[in-house]
Amino acid sequence: MKPIIAASIIMLSFGSAALAACPDAPPSKARFNVESGDQGVTAAWLEKTLSGKKVRFDEGTEHYKSGGAYSYKSGNQTWDAPGYRFYDNGMRCIDYPSPRFDLYVVRDKQLVLINGNGGRFVGKITR
Repeated sequence: MKPIIAASIIMLSFGSAALAACPDAPPSKARFNVESGDQGVTAAWLEKTLSGKKVRFDEGTEHYKSGGAYSYKSGNQTWDAPGYRFYDNGMRCIDYPSPRFDLYVVRDKQLVLINGNGGRFVGKITR
């Protein structure tokens, strides 16, 4: 293989991975359907509570694998991501090709995921 072609392939590989990575900070303009009574959580709390666990929702189950990978299963479909990241404002990023950002809060001792479309989903944490 010619050196120029090999260098181009290597650069494309690194460039693709860099585009999908979750950023160091969450988007500052993200807005979520937060209600009075919602309690914020931190990155440390999310990491301690969710790492290596599954969260079951009515619509499907997400899995925060202890190795850092993530998957979401709904019906007979599964979406896998190489990683996830928690932020101190309670947001999380899923490392899909186009990163996904959602917000976690606790309300009445229940974990609630709020997505960017305003949906609120109560999750049950399992092993």
